[in-house]
Amino acid sequence: MEAVAQLLQQGKIRAAGVCNYDAAQMAEALKTVPLASNQVPYSMVKRDIERETVPFCIEHQIGILAYSPLQRGLLTGKISPDHAFAPGDHRPTTVHFKPENIRRTNAFLEKIKPLAADKNATLAQVVIQWTLAQPGITCALVGARNAEQAAQNAAALHVSLTESELATIDAALSELELVA
Repeated sequence: MEAVAQLLQQGKIRAAGVCNYDAAQMAEALKTVPLASNQVPYSMVKRDIERETVPFCIEHQIGILAYSPLQRGLLTGKISPDHAFAPGDHRPTTVHFKPENIRRTNAFLEKIKPLAADKNATLAQVVIQWTLAQPGITCALVGARNAEQAAQNAAALHVSLTESELATIDAALSELELVA
């Protein structure tokens, strides 16, 4: 952090950001350098940063760049429990991609599909907008496998969710329990 502080002082960088820092790590970094952002994984099904990281970032005005808001494709509704992953794809070794968790996540997505349809939007676009509506989240870093997906994801900016719709999504999310 001392080297980053020197780069700031020399005008070689405009701001300092960190990646995957928890609140304690950010507090330590702040002793040396102001932080503009923290890039962390965050999605509807991976919300552990809400406990400490988000409140710390809000309190210290540190932007949160949420990566993997579609949980590596899981929250698009396009992955079935019997999905055949390509060799070398490590998603099936993670908790979110256990067949039972895919089933449970897809059941949740079925509950919000009517909302997406009413908005003439994809599930991914609704998920992206939900992410951006969460406290402290300043950016959603969304991956894409091709130009069409990139364009569809960018079009999420034209989808808006009301407080009532966000509450409906949150109510459905509160019923989603994944197995370890």
